[in-house]
Amino acid sequence: MRLLLDEQISGTVADRLREHGHDVRAVTADRVLRRLSDRQVFEVAQREERVVVTYNRGDFEAIVRERAAAGQAHRGLVIVHPIRFPSSQLARLVDALDDQIPRLPRGGSFVVWLQERRPVRS
Repeated sequence: MRLLLDEQISGTVADRLREHGHDVRAVTADRVLRRLSDRQVFEVAQREERVVVTYNRGDFEAIVRERAAAGQAHRGLVIVHPIRFPSSQLARLVDALDDQIPRLPRGGSFVVWLQERRPVRS
């Protein structure tokens, strides 16, 4: 699963996820992406077959709804809740994404909220 982290998410999160073997780009780490609107960032993600990960629920849910109304699929959207995963707690965000990436629906056109890492069962 390939990800594109929106501008509110530190490039450090992308670096750490790449260390875990994930294919991740971060808007904050790319001068070209930083200048784009949310809609343009979403379109880049679609061209690159990436799931968008964002704190920006309102704008990206609106984009997804417009695409659905037009009968257009998308690669997926992961929404991060700012209270559950404050941007200051990078390790927690990395752990939750690392855990949830393999559980994301295959086939796209999904919207999910990021969840806490699931405890390991013995």
